[in-house]
Amino acid sequence: MRRLIGSWAMLVPLMGLAVLTGPAAARDWSDYANARFGYRICYPADLMTAQPEADNGDGRVFSAPSGASLRVWGSYNAAEEDIDAIVAGVADDGKITYRSATKDWVVVSGRKGGETFYAKLLLEKDAKGTIETIRAFRLTYPAKEAAIYDAVAARLAKCFAVAR
Repeated sequence: MRRLIGSWAMLVPLMGLAVLTGPAAARDWSDYANARFGYRICYPADLMTAQPEADNGDGRVFSAPSGASLRVWGSYNAAEEDIDAIVAGVADDGKITYRSATKDWVVVSGRKGGETFYAKLLLEKDAKGTIETIRAFRLTYPAKEAAIYDAVAARLAKCFAVAR
């Protein structure tokens, strides 16, 4: 019995360490709010560095030394594209392997080369149902870093919102 208790006494701290260093570990999260398009998103400040906001004020890029990047932006749908055309543009010729949508948002993920991408689009429509404004983010990361960035994508999807 003592031997069993001793084994557990050694194992419990190691289990705690695994939890603290795993992909779901608490990260140093910061927030970015975009005044022009009225959205907000959190980002992992310990993994990614915020680049200056775009000159036109539509968004910003956050980059990581590993090559991962988070792009957030807003745009008006001046070309009156339908949702499939908008999603194809966000996928940037990547192979979409997952898609989910409601009337207010679309999520896609997939692969392009050795990278994985995850994107979420928040849609603002007029009374006729035509998409007027798009607020979006796209997280791209090396597929070999999925253990880290899959958890980041899940958090981004939850914290990305219209800020009104």
